[in-house]
Amino acid sequence: MTQTYKYFAFISFQSADAKEALWVQKAIESYRLPTAISRKDKSLPKKMRPCFCYLNDINLSVELMQELKQRMEQSEYLIVVCSPRSAKSQFVNGGIDYFVNLGRRDRIIPLIIDGIPYSNDPQTECFPEALRRHFPKSADPMQDHQILGVNLNEEGAGSRRWKRQRAVLMVIARMLGLEFENLWNREVQRRRKRKITLSLIVCSILIALGLTWYLSRSVDVNIEIKDKSIENLNLPQINDAKIILSLKNEQKTADSLTIGNFARFNNIPNRFIGRQVRCQFTATDYLPLDTVFTLKTNIVLPIERDSLIYGDIHFRLRNEANTKTNNLKVEILGRTIFSDNNGNIQLYIPLKEQQTQYNVVVNGKLQEECIYMPCSEGSVFIYQ
Repeated sequence: MTQTYKYFAFISFQSADAKEALWVQKAIESYRLPTAISRKDKSLPKKMRPCFCYLNDINLSVELMQELKQRMEQSEYLIVVCSPRSAKSQFVNGGIDYFVNLGRRDRIIPLIIDGIPYSNDPQTECFPEALRRHFPKSADPMQDHQILGVNLNEEGAGSRRWKRQRAVLMVIARMLGLEFENLWNREVQRRRKRKITLSLIVCSILIALGLTWYLSRSVDVNIEIKDKSIENLNLPQINDAKIILSLKNEQKTADSLTIGNFARFNNIPNRFIGRQVRCQFTATDYLPLDTVFTLKTNIVLPIERDSLIYGDIHFRLRNEANTKTNNLKVEILGRTIFSDNNGNIQLYIPLKEQQTQYNVVVNGKLQEECIYMPCSEGSVFIYQ
């Protein structure tokens, strides 16, 4: 029966090399086997976790060596972190002997972080004595009795980070029984895709930020008030104009017009450009306007005079003698009308002829006083 192990690997090291050992543990456990390989061989694990590293995992409340032996028995591989320091460690040497006695000699992987293997120089030798004893040096490094280590800092070309990644992947390839080059090429492709994806994400974020800035930046909107009524120079220009722009939950107001009848709205968020907005206009003598249009930086707003302000003449005749005022002939601006039984006069003047005041002729006599507009139904005109 195939033995089931709790740990993929037991990482053995000398305490001075703990930083590198912990990095190796994290690098192996975080690696994910490419999908194409795992689909081809479903017996392969997708992730190489957990790996045992005693600084992280050991329960110090029990006997250290007994606990480590149990964890080593539960580990399929032994990764020996090799350096001149670990070469002199009784713990590392004892662990190698114990793992060999378990019948797993072929599952020991030396990971060199410093020094030279088989140098026999105490200052540079990185292979522990037990490793060299079980795997003696041979003139032919490909012989079974000599073991090849993986150098964490010298595998391949490129940056230090790139070399370390290659070294970890070589360890993983040995543990999984896979060809390193196949695994490495797929890893390069995966990292390239990851870099492209990351670049696309960054570009998307930059585009989103740029779009957000563009939509939120402030612009100025100019609204030109265009009188579409018939031009009449006798009537006043636009006075007391008020324009309100409704932008979602906010209103912008212009209470005055510049030369040329322009209203200027400052600091309008650019996101409203091209959207439908509500505009309300009021001014003396003009019809109120409540409309919706597509907002642009330059808008022409057509308005129209209220023709009744200066065109609806409506008054009652009276004289000093208080005589009857019915059926009197009244002439205003060349138009003739007769008063009704109550002396009322009502006349409409077209917009193009309207004035702010009108001369009045009663029964053929030009009156000294004028009718001043606007006048209402209750207005009284005393004639002579």
